[in-house]
Amino acid sequence: MLVHVNENQVKRLIKHLSKDFDIYVHIDKRKTIKIHEQDNVFVYRKYKVYWGSFNQIMGTLFLLKEAHMKRYERYILISGQDLPLKTNKEINAFFENNDFEYLEMEKIPDKDGWPDMNRLAHYHQNVKYHRQDKNIKYKVFYRIQRKFFHIISKYRPRKLEYDFYGGSNWINLTENCVQNIFEYLKSDKKYVKRYKLTRCTDEIFYQTIIHQIKGLKIKNNCLRYTDWESGPEYPRTLRINDYDKIVGSNGIFARKFDETVDMEIIDRIYQIAGE
Repeated sequence: MLVHVNENQVKRLIKHLSKDFDIYVHIDKRKTIKIHEQDNVFVYRKYKVYWGSFNQIMGTLFLLKEAHMKRYERYILISGQDLPLKTNKEINAFFENNDFEYLEMEKIPDKDGWPDMNRLAHYHQNVKYHRQDKNIKYKVFYRIQRKFFHIISKYRPRKLEYDFYGGSNWINLTENCVQNIFEYLKSDKKYVKRYKLTRCTDEIFYQTIIHQIKGLKIKNNCLRYTDWESGPEYPRTLRINDYDKIVGSNGIFARKFDETVDMEIIDRIYQIAGE
């Protein structure tokens, strides 16, 4: 679980899921959110995770390494703004004796030109100096750095060395798949470094590896209800008038929810989830 906002909402989610699942939580190091560890809730604060940055990949990879030491049958990545659309018992039943990998995955760019491959071919800022920083010197440095990277990217674009695949970064993987991912990373020492100074490539990192792993059974479905069409946010922050669409989906989770925007929809979804 990747967490950066809404402490009370996250605590409620952890309390609900931890009745039946082990939870590994990475909190954005910039945030003051406090989540207490429990016997089956493991909390880390290792990276500053700016939106779209390389550290978003590193935070996820760190959690996966920690969880993989226990060799679980299934690994599910969610955010602190997700909610389950099934009871814990139903989620367990769905994945029991189920050896499919559930994730969105297609060769990129797709027929509609998604994504802009500049996210991989150009250089982008990572963490410390960012336009969101309030410190004026960081803002100034961000602008200088951005201009510098723009010039370098124009005259020395990065090679696209792999057949890249992409999709939603919210994935549901088996132990077999995760084991193969770490074996791949051991064999290709340059792979993780390739993603430094890229943008929004958490939507590409795992799919590109998984495409190269032989023998996996893949369902092109991340099992999430997400609304990328309606706005005003992208993805849309779900509200009570989205309820029928949410429950009518085939998702096991939905995202994203925000207690400061609409608490009623959160309470209604937890009724479905058997809170």
